[in-house]
Amino acid sequence: MLASFDCKFRTNQDKIEGILQHFELRKIQATLYVGELDNNERKTLVKNINEIIKEKDSILIIPLCQKCYLKKEYCGREIKFKNDLYRVY
Repeated sequence: MLASFDCKFRTNQDKIEGILQHFELRKIQATLYVGELDNNERKTLVKNINEIIKEKDSILIIPLCQKCYLKKEYCGREIKFKNDLYRVY
């Protein structure tokens, strides 16, 4: 799944990043995270974020199937992780 967010205040951005990292999502750009969550984990993630989100903030969560994820393309530098351990559905 992909998760992208836009926060008005840095303090809330830090809280949201903390939640995303708690669910082992990996930062691939400034406010874009990628990782694997099952449906229950995704629902818990959304619940946790809804508890702290502010009126002017927004978060977009996009589930991805493995077939779609494998079609990814890079422009510029390829994004690599220290340990490329993905479980993409």
